[in-house]
Amino acid sequence: MVVAELEPLPDGERSNLEEQRLRARLTDAWTSVVCGGDPGAAAAGFASELVAIVGVPPDRDPAEAAVSLASTIATGLAQRSRQPLSFGVSRPIGTPTELATAYDQATKAMQIGRRIHGPGAVTGFDSLGVYRLLSLIDDTEELRSFAHESLGPLLALDRPERDDLLQTLETLVECNLNVAKAARRLYFHYNTLRYRIIKLERLLGPFTTNPNLRLQIELALQIIRIREMLQDMPDQLRAPGGR
Repeated sequence: MVVAELEPLPDGERSNLEEQRLRARLTDAWTSVVCGGDPGAAAAGFASELVAIVGVPPDRDPAEAAVSLASTIATGLAQRSRQPLSFGVSRPIGTPTELATAYDQATKAMQIGRRIHGPGAVTGFDSLGVYRLLSLIDDTEELRSFAHESLGPLLALDRPERDDLLQTLETLVECNLNVAKAARRLYFHYNTLRYRIIKLERLLGPFTTNPNLRLQIELALQIIRIREMLQDMPDQLRAPGGR
């Protein structure tokens, strides 16, 4: 299953009539490109997305072949339309009863891939790593509770300081706690970053020396990112049961 979604534009940039015409043209182009890559494919356009069921060669790794085909579709569509689209690809399926699961996987891959890589990405569900595991957890309240337990003292700070320290923490994690590398990326003096690390550890615990705590914090950061909860984090996570 391949799902594509048109990137949103600011309100009022397109009229309703322009939007309808654009989606009609995109659906025609989508059907043509998809069936050009796989004559046996089924393709359709809906109000907010384009969907296709495509086949993959039996002599190739199914997951890699599906993403490759989706990339080909994306390239072909880009040649016919300048409208930016993001694409998601499900795991291969073998029976019609798995279509609902495949659609859910492709949609999640598209949404998460857009957040991670930006507009226009082609993302396979199996390439999501830890995001894939988190996306399979339907209990949003449990995810919020976990994030609160892991990052609560940091999230309770006033927004400017909280956002600043969250960026510092995320960069440290991305740099594998390499302080010099993180300082360069953040354009901080080395000693400034060391001071921030001391402050973060006062809030969260000794994550630089405790691998289990570090893993917990990394997962909590991914939950924030995948759920797009940063903008209203204090209200939602000040207490585990908050909404």
